[in-house]
Amino acid sequence: MFNPKAGRGTADEALRTTTSRLEGTVAAVIETTLDASFAPRVRDAVRDVRNETGELPVIVAVGGDGTLSMVLNALSQPADAALAVVPSGSGNDFADALGVAGVSRAIDAIERGSSRLVDVGVVNGRRFANCVGMGLDAEVGALAAKLRKRGYPGGPSYHAAAMIGLFMVKPVGIRVEAHGIVRRVERGVMVTVGNGHSYGGGFRGAPNASLDDGALDAYVFSDVEGVFARLALMHRIRSGSHVGEPNVHSILAPSLLVEFDRDVAMHVDGEILSVRRADVALLPRALRVIAPLPSV
Repeated sequence: MFNPKAGRGTADEALRTTTSRLEGTVAAVIETTLDASFAPRVRDAVRDVRNETGELPVIVAVGGDGTLSMVLNALSQPADAALAVVPSGSGNDFADALGVAGVSRAIDAIERGSSRLVDVGVVNGRRFANCVGMGLDAEVGALAAKLRKRGYPGGPSYHAAAMIGLFMVKPVGIRVEAHGIVRRVERGVMVTVGNGHSYGGGFRGAPNASLDDGALDAYVFSDVEGVFARLALMHRIRSGSHVGEPNVHSILAPSLLVEFDRDVAMHVDGEILSVRRADVALLPRALRVIAPLPSV
């Protein structure tokens, strides 16, 4: 599966390298599209490979987090295929969480066939592999996408958008329920839910998250007053040192319900949506990924 728009077109070279290294084993190359035909094409390809080989098909997603998300949601079930990620997008945070540092290492793992099972998140019926952000988090992601279209590179575009977002903060009431406990935040700014530990090209929003621990790492952020305080918070999120801050409430749970007093933006592995109520749950070890085995 190949996203020609990933990495502002730089995924082309990654595709050439991948197909060259895997010559003779690639059944088809399918471009991602946003129309309704994409999911049926993915499912047909998976079925054809399974019928021909009798084995679990491997889908190689050449692109970034958004490409992987499209493929994951096109499958009838996450267990229908194993997924390999060849990181070549503007944001490759899921690949980073897997320990896939680049194109060559991704292909090495495919050739060796090393695999592991990881958790899959679901929010309002949509699957995610890496992260969900609601509120300011998603507004920053939407702005970063606009900056990338104007030529900004991936990581710097998110950082620039976060800086701009500091002046766009509009607090909102947030209600979060997890483990039967309800928490109400009157002046909330965002909620981050991590399966993986980072998003936005390296912002460590859920620094303690693990892909296979059967739990979601969620953080509810209250507003902080003043530009300098917000700047400091942004830098702490960048480094993952925000955990334990007075305005940051941490939740570790297999599921949670988040409700906002008004509609807010939400990103699901980079895809921007709108939400007022988010039901988030985890499918433990539901997806097989081709990746280097984690160090012990």
